Amino acid sequence: MRGIFLCLGSHLFQSSACLALGRPHTAPQRKLHTVTLRASKERKEEAMDSAVVSASSGAMGSLLRKLGELLTAEYKLLKEAKGQIMFLKAELESMYVFLKKISDSEEPDEQDKCWAKEVRELSYDIEDSISEFMLRVERDSSKPHGFKGFITRSTKLLTTMNTRHEIAKEFEGLKIRVKEASERRTRYKIDDTVPKQNNTTIDPRLLALHAETTSLVGVKGPRDQLIQLMDGEGVPAHQLKVLSIVGFGGLGKTTLANEIYHKLEEKFQSRAFVSVSQKPNIRKILRRILSQAGFVPPKDTNIEMWEESELIIALKNFLLDKRYLIVIDDIWDASAWDIIRCALPENTNGSRVITTTRIEAVARACCSNHIECVYKMKALSDQDSRSLFLKRIFGSEDMCPSYLNEVSSEILKKCGGLPLAIITTSSLLANQPNKLKKEQWEYVRKSLGSNFEVSPSLEGMRQILNLSYINLPHYLKTCMLYLGIYPEDYTIDKNDLTRQWVAEGFICRDRGIDPEDIAKSYFNELINRSMIQPVDTDYNGEVISCRVHDMMLDLILHKSREENFITIMDDMQDMTGHQNKIRRISLNLDDATNDTADTAARSVQLSQIRTLARFGTSSQLLSFKLFKHLRVLRIEISGWSPSLDFTGIRHLFQLRFLKIVAKSYHVVLPSKIGDLQQLETFDIRTGIGPRLTKLPSDISNLSRLLHLAVPGYVILPDRIGNMKSLRTLGQFDLGNSMDSIKGLRELTNLTNLEIKCYKSEDETAARCREFVHALENLCNLRHLHIYSNNVFFRSCFDVWRSVPAYFFHLQSFHAKYVSWFSRVPKWIGQLHSIYDLDLTVQEVLEDDFGILSQLPSLIHLVLHILRTPEAKIIIPGGSGLFPVLKHFRIICGRISYLTFEAETMPKLERLELCFHAKGWDRYGAVPAGIEHLPGLKEISVDIGGIDANESNQRAAESALRDTADMHPRRPVANIKVNKGNGWVFDEPEEEEEEEGNGGSSSSST
Repeated sequence: MRGIFLCLGSHLFQSSACLALGRPHTAPQRKLHTVTLRASKERKEEAMDSAVVSASSGAMGSLLRKLGELLTAEYKLLKEAKGQIMFLKAELESMYVFLKKISDSEEPDEQDKCWAKEVRELSYDIEDSISEFMLRVERDSSKPHGFKGFITRSTKLLTTMNTRHEIAKEFEGLKIRVKEASERRTRYKIDDTVPKQNNTTIDPRLLALHAETTSLVGVKGPRDQLIQLMDGEGVPAHQLKVLSIVGFGGLGKTTLANEIYHKLEEKFQSRAFVSVSQKPNIRKILRRILSQAGFVPPKDTNIEMWEESELIIALKNFLLDKRYLIVIDDIWDASAWDIIRCALPENTNGSRVITTTRIEAVARACCSNHIECVYKMKALSDQDSRSLFLKRIFGSEDMCPSYLNEVSSEILKKCGGLPLAIITTSSLLANQPNKLKKEQWEYVRKSLGSNFEVSPSLEGMRQILNLSYINLPHYLKTCMLYLGIYPEDYTIDKNDLTRQWVAEGFICRDRGIDPEDIAKSYFNELINRSMIQPVDTDYNGEVISCRVHDMMLDLILHKSREENFITIMDDMQDMTGHQNKIRRISLNLDDATNDTADTAARSVQLSQIRTLARFGTSSQLLSFKLFKHLRVLRIEISGWSPSLDFTGIRHLFQLRFLKIVAKSYHVVLPSKIGDLQQLETFDIRTGIGPRLTKLPSDISNLSRLLHLAVPGYVILPDRIGNMKSLRTLGQFDLGNSMDSIKGLRELTNLTNLEIKCYKSEDETAARCREFVHALENLCNLRHLHIYSNNVFFRSCFDVWRSVPAYFFHLQSFHAKYVSWFSRVPKWIGQLHSIYDLDLTVQEVLEDDFGILSQLPSLIHLVLHILRTPEAKIIIPGGSGLFPVLKHFRIICGRISYLTFEAETMPKLERLELCFHAKGWDRYGAVPAGIEHLPGLKEISVDIGGIDANESNQRAAESALRDTADMHPRRPVANIKVNKGNGWVFDEPEEEEEEEGNGGSSSSST
């Protein structure tokens, strides 16, 4: 009893201390803290949901904000119209509440769903009408002066009066539609929707817990790796250690944890395996742990009545002197883990805890941010996927008939290495009476497409994936569904995606935070929740592109059809007879013709479409005049055609995002686009012909433009200094007027600047000097990339003794191609925030690497050395040098001159060497000291094979493979011979002969 009081006293003391520090740990206080957090989270979601467009509520949030704006004096509406707007606003606010409620219901009533759809569509239509009116007023708001201005104002007054009467009449029509919708709800007695209980009685995770060990594929390797990790680095073996398994739903986290549990259970005195789920009952979880661990409650005690604090104390005391193994499966929120963690005592008996979760932030929290204790699940390999699939159906891989090979490969491609999908589909086939018939396999393959909901046998798989979707907050659900506009297996660029979210109105603009920053946080949250899969990561560890798993994409398209959120079409004929209004459309066209496009366009109303995404080989374009309310236009054409006409985009007054990708086309842009005042992103990536060297003449009038990117031979627009909102500018050529270059200094909001300059005439020197002067005024610049073979650029930068104060914040600097710096500039050493540096230099001398080694934030370094050095290039070692460098790429004629000193580049993970194989037999050698790179994981080698005989190529490759094999960490060696060789070096032949005499003596490492 005394022990219990001591523990309780200690526990309460810890609670007080934790509360003082803002970190509550006890069950009662944590419960209060959890409620507070939940309320805070709900307020945050409410703020994020207001004034935005969403899948569940349509344009209702944005519409209510615009109705409020219309009531201000700025728009000078007739009294009659103001009354109608007030009525609309009040009525629509009630409808908005209903839409939010129904979106929280897992199984809404069919009548509720029908009315919600009507209200959603109504909100889009009303917002379109209001947006058009507001834009018309803004365009007419200019007030010219003088006699001519008087005549213009008089004419506009009559026009405006007509407009005001027209808008009043239109609002009367909208009011009637809203009243009809409201009366319809009353007429059919549609009550406020109440969230219903999920009727699923079988937990799909039970399959993983009771799967036969002999039938599991691809589990042994991760199981043994995790068992080794349990006693590995980080926490001493005798202390409590927590490991967390994180990954996409259906990857097999529960299966893996279960395998480890049964493999090790005999080594622990007390054991428990419990699942948490999305809405955890903490008391029930604690009781289950107590029961499985072997706790016997005192006689005449009803443990079912114990509070959380009593359960925590009992469990903590019971496990205090035992070696225990606890598996906490499927954690969705760190707050649930925090309570459970309070009940697990820190003893010195070598106890272990394993958690599984779909959310990386939760995994880190479980491991107290010991990243080495977080294990990220991977998809099954192609071989393991095939083995699992065929063994489930035939009992052996060898029993599969050859005529099923192709369709089985297609099914496995759809499953994408997801064990849950493979097991579900293989079980479906195994239970078919005619499982050897190809028709059955074709049916399953089609079921795994965008209509996979038609197969009841796949319902369990969808439930698993749907859990992740249901757990998303409303604002993330909308962003997630928008991923459906991209084709299968498409690599999605983060910047493009987040800018489209902003353009569509999914991100609230009224919170005092940059909407693009909010959108990027949403992207990171989807990555963190394993909803999307990272593809490319930059050198600062930031995910810059993603992909959607095929199974998740199927779920997205299923949800999008239910909400009429996105319409997918692979054939223009699909438009004919389309029942619903199309709000967002993704066209994947490979064979569209003028006739089919025109016929389809006439059969459906296109004016209400907000996003048009166009993929495929066909060059056919619909008339842009048809898309009256378009916000996002994304055209990506992979086929060939002589020309693409985009002159019609000048009519898209609501357009905010424009991206054109067409590598083989001559693209025709309109001569003027000044009316596109909503445009924020203008991105053209094409093989534009030489006739287009300028952008539309009035592009500088686009005051809201944030991102402007074009091919590298388009010159800067005139009056570019007017575009003060610009943040991104690239890849312009400096071959234009001096006034345009001077205008750059006005763009103080620029964060990313990419410039090219290849001309060498006398005028270019003045342009280069003016450009460098302009840089000194760009106070927010973070990324500067310059591509040039112009000697004038080098001379302009060489005169710098110190960088402008603004450059101290520069994070990425690229100065590429020939005739750049003679050496590493000394002022580079002042760029303490730089993490990405790519330099082309004539030569490297003794202290150049000394400058680079002092950069505290440098993660990625590329160094292209043009001249053959006269002496060894020493890369210095010692404490504090290259403290965080992870990737080093060096391009030089002869890598034999490189020497890595001891204790250099302690964090380096990837070393990339690019060099000539020519003359390897005379002076070739592997860089000395590679064994001094303690963290090396990969050696990537690109051997220039031009003019080199095969024996030199083989000798160079062999020497580098031997070096990788002899390294203490056995890094992966990726070596290839580049027959063409795209690098530039200045290596006189006579120098090669002279230096080759004694070169072979240094060939050993």
